[in-house]
Amino acid sequence: MFKSALSSVLGERSELGFKPRNKVLVIFIDGLGYQNLKAAAGHAPFLAAAATKGQILQAAFPSTTSVNISSFATGLRPGGHGIIGHVVRDRYFQKTLNLLNGWNEETDPSQWQPNQTISESALEKGIVTNVISAAEYRNTGFTKATMRGVVFHEADEISERFQLAKRLLESPERSINYLYIQELDQLGHIKGWESDSWRTLLEQLNGMLEGFTHSIPKDAGVVITADHGMLDTADHKRIELDELLRPRGIEFVGGDTRSMYLYLKPDVDKNELLQELETYQQFSAYDAKALVDAGLLGELGPQARERIPDLVLLAKGNNTLYHSDFSKPRSYRMIAHHGGLSAQELQIPLIRFNI
Repeated sequence: MFKSALSSVLGERSELGFKPRNKVLVIFIDGLGYQNLKAAAGHAPFLAAAATKGQILQAAFPSTTSVNISSFATGLRPGGHGIIGHVVRDRYFQKTLNLLNGWNEETDPSQWQPNQTISESALEKGIVTNVISAAEYRNTGFTKATMRGVVFHEADEISERFQLAKRLLESPERSINYLYIQELDQLGHIKGWESDSWRTLLEQLNGMLEGFTHSIPKDAGVVITADHGMLDTADHKRIELDELLRPRGIEFVGGDTRSMYLYLKPDVDKNELLQELETYQQFSAYDAKALVDAGLLGELGPQARERIPDLVLLAKGNNTLYHSDFSKPRSYRMIAHHGGLSAQELQIPLIRFNI
């Protein structure tokens, strides 16, 4: 999508059919799945009506933030950019890493995600990329992996981000612009997307966006989208896998609560373990190679090949998967989850204004 925004500013044909514009703003609302928005339409009538007139896109698998922002930022599928899950084990670097917020001085973003970003491509062509986001994201490893060469505009309040975006769209400078709203996803994890708190924030966003989109300059286009949807769950839907997996020769458990990645020790019989895991009703078990062969990740580049797990467990229904040796304590407190293959997690809106 960001690739299409750049094509629009360059006056080139875009994959999404965007019209030529001097400036394009993509508003990225983390966690606002199409089905979530449709179900909460009474709280966001403007956004819901616009989404009905727009398109329904499919998020990349796994349906999690690090994967889908990386695809947005590079124009590549997960197998191409190598950010293939929330938490992975990299065999080349011999490290485990939370690819969203686990970066440190030992993990060079340009090595872990070496592909050219859309923002770098824009810079080569004389187009400015502006990122409008909370201050905490300015210097993170993930930002350095996905938004290299940008002009970062920090604003911790959502309303301030819209004010900054308005000024950038009123500027004569040609640009692509990315406005990130993380608060809806964060609130969903804490309270659930069906909570009053989540829907109150959605109402506020609906009002801000309705006002903002009514004053778009003629030479600018605005797009609203998301990275994934969300499913609410409950404690009795939590599947604890400690007793099952601990004696099975597991080197590392990665992925997330909806798509668990199993990295096995060399002496483990993968097929035997897979056959056993396939007997359970709460999740589906796959050889990761089968998911790759099915095209879920796209063609694998060198980074992705070093991070592909041996086995993948996909939670069924609104179950969630945990292993206490590897799952973070805060993940046990989450109510809304994502990462799986359900339509509610994968379907995202594409809403367009003046483009």
